[in-house]
Amino acid sequence: AHISKPHMLHRCLSGLAKRSIIPRLVVMQLDEATSATSSSNTDVRDRFKSLFTPNLQQLSSIFAKHGFELRLAGGAVRDLLMSKTPHDLDFATTATPEEMVSMFNAEGVRMINSNGLAHGTVTARIGDAENFEVTTLRIDRVTDGRHAIVEFTRDWALDASRRDLTINAMFLDLEGQLYDYFNGRNDLATRRVRFVGDAGDRIREDYLRILRYFRFHGRIAERRLMPISVADEADKETLAAVAQNAAGLGGIAGERIWVELKQILAGRRPDDLIGAMASCGVCAFIGLPAEPNVQELGVVLNRLPLTPTMSEYRPVPAVFLAALLRSNDELETAHARLKFSNEELGVLRFVLEHRGAALALVDNSVEEQRDFYQDLAALTSGKDPRTKQRVVQLLLYTGQAATLLPTISQWWPPKFPVNGHSILSNWRLSIAGKGPILGQIIDLLRLEWRDSRYTADEATLLREEVRVRVLTQLGQSTVKRSNDSSDDATCDTIDRSDKTKKKSKNK
Repeated sequence: AHISKPHMLHRCLSGLAKRSIIPRLVVMQLDEATSATSSSNTDVRDRFKSLFTPNLQQLSSIFAKHGFELRLAGGAVRDLLMSKTPHDLDFATTATPEEMVSMFNAEGVRMINSNGLAHGTVTARIGDAENFEVTTLRIDRVTDGRHAIVEFTRDWALDASRRDLTINAMFLDLEGQLYDYFNGRNDLATRRVRFVGDAGDRIREDYLRILRYFRFHGRIAERRLMPISVADEADKETLAAVAQNAAGLGGIAGERIWVELKQILAGRRPDDLIGAMASCGVCAFIGLPAEPNVQELGVVLNRLPLTPTMSEYRPVPAVFLAALLRSNDELETAHARLKFSNEELGVLRFVLEHRGAALALVDNSVEEQRDFYQDLAALTSGKDPRTKQRVVQLLLYTGQAATLLPTISQWWPPKFPVNGHSILSNWRLSIAGKGPILGQIIDLLRLEWRDSRYTADEATLLREEVRVRVLTQLGQSTVKRSNDSSDDATCDTIDRSDKTKKKSKNK
């Protein structure tokens, strides 16, 4: 490792002085860089080499031929240093967007997704098989907490200084040489999550960085953030900056917030992170209750199945979010802010509606619990075919997955054997305003079907004794007898409401 020469930094200092950031470039080979962050340098070298597909080699040779630098940036570098294989490769370059367009045209390389050009990103399709996003080095000249006006540069330190966290501000060239301007490698080795420079300044440039901080703390750090009184001193300073700027999240689109929040909930220690967010006043600005039910989330986390055979089952983020909510009113407030998908909203509503009854059964017999979950799946699946998946999520919420999930996940409710037409024709019913009353009949027949443990067929459910029982349950005020003059048979006429009767009397 060596420190860059003073004259190499001189060009950067004027631009960085306003941001109170002084870069200290450290350059080293990947093997050396990973000695403190990885148990196996050989493993890291192999992962690095595995990235070099023929198409990437062609991309590298094109930039080299035209005299421009090309390096891996951000998350790909971080993952390699942690002995993980990067799934997304982001590249940075000294070439401007116009220079890249000219270069790729000269080399006969097709470019796609021209929308990124305004932000300095060119997407090259190499070999008609792989897409590579390459972004020009840039600096944020004007920011408003949501958007930035950028200026392109050829200075790597300037680009590193605009990034959020030190662990995301490193570059790796395709020869395996690491460029670290803000001690990101050491922070990664010590599992520390720090902003580049002053935390408050970085947050005010983009308030969404508040949630990115918590997300990466869950991924990287071993230290918990709660209670704040015993947190690491550096974390305390960052949390103070978060608290001072939390209101800025109020101007961020809910969809963007939900993307980050889902990753926090699905990651490590979400109860710790949400608790810290609440203590900093963040939750009230992102659609959650100011004091979410973090204790319940911790209980749900402790219920998760730990056996290897159950490791594939993990609640979707909406289930963890449900634990934080105490009522449907809180759910609707969160939905108005975060804009859940229909499926996410369905899971949230289902868990909130049924968790009380499900938790009340946890000490009952396995058979009683099995019947409860099967009934949930069967009695509502006709209304929404996704109910079965929601039942599985409820099982994970209540901690009964290890006992019941193998049975429930393999059990599919049979198709309900009757419909409105078969009821009307077999029971010879005449119903005014058929829909609502017929729906009540079907619901009562579903209960008959449930009591048979879903073995009753159409003939069994439509037999005479069931007809009498169901119509009796609807009430004498609703059902009256009348003669069918067409075939001299007796049928039941069900009046829609008392309102219809009153109108008849008035006439």
